[in-house]
Amino acid sequence: MAKLDVKAIFFDFDDTLQSRKGAYRLYCEQFVKKYFPDITEEERLKKMDEMEEHVDGGYKDREVYFPEMIELWQWENHPPMQELYDSFNYDFGKHIVMLDGALDVLNEIKRRGYVLGCITNGVSSLQNIKLDTAGIRDMFDVVVVSGDIGIYKPARGIFDEACKRAGVRNEEALFVGDHPVNDIQGALGADMKAIRMNYGDFYGKGLGNPGVSAEIEKITDLLEFI
Repeated sequence: MAKLDVKAIFFDFDDTLQSRKGAYRLYCEQFVKKYFPDITEEERLKKMDEMEEHVDGGYKDREVYFPEMIELWQWENHPPMQELYDSFNYDFGKHIVMLDGALDVLNEIKRRGYVLGCITNGVSSLQNIKLDTAGIRDMFDVVVVSGDIGIYKPARGIFDEACKRAGVRNEEALFVGDHPVNDIQGALGADMKAIRMNYGDFYGKGLGNPGVSAEIEKITDLLEFI
C-alpha cells in the first residue's frame, strides 16, 4: 500500500475524531433534565429523541431549531430565546465522545513528526469549547475554527489559511473528514490530499470520489496511509 507523501495532517472534529451524535445525546439529556425536571422517564426520552431528530445532524441554524422545538412541544413558558441559543453554543461543547482510537492516532501522528492540525466549522465558542473539553487542543500545531475567521468549509480560504499557519504548501497537506462536500470536496478544491471518514450522518453517502486517497470507517485505519 502506497504511503501518502505529506508533511501536515489536518482533521475535521465532529464525526471524524468524536461521535457528534453521542455527544449531542448527552447534551439533550442535560437540556431536558434542566428545563423539564418533573416529566416522566418516558416523556424525557421522547423529548431527547425529538431534539436529535430535528437538529439535522447539527446543520440546522439555532434560530430555526429552537422555535421549531418550542412549537413541537407547545412550550409556552420557555426561557428567552437567547438563553436557548447560549445553551447550545456553550453547553453542547462540554459533552464529548471521542471515537475509539482517536487519541492514539493523534499521538502517533505527532510521534512521526507530522504537523498536526484541526479545521472545523461552527460557532467559535462551541467548537473551541469542544477542543478544550476533549483535552486535545495542545496536541495540535494549528487550529482553525470557521467562526473565528469568518470563512467556512468548503470555501478554499479556510484550507489555505490552515496550510499557511502550518508552514506547508497545500499539496503537502492531507485533510481527514466525514462531510463529502464541506470536507472532501473542499480539501480537494484547495489542492490538498483527502481521506474520507465514512462515519456519522454521511455514512455511505458521497463515496467513490476519484480524488480521494482512501475511504475509511475507523480512524485507526488512517495510519495505514501515512
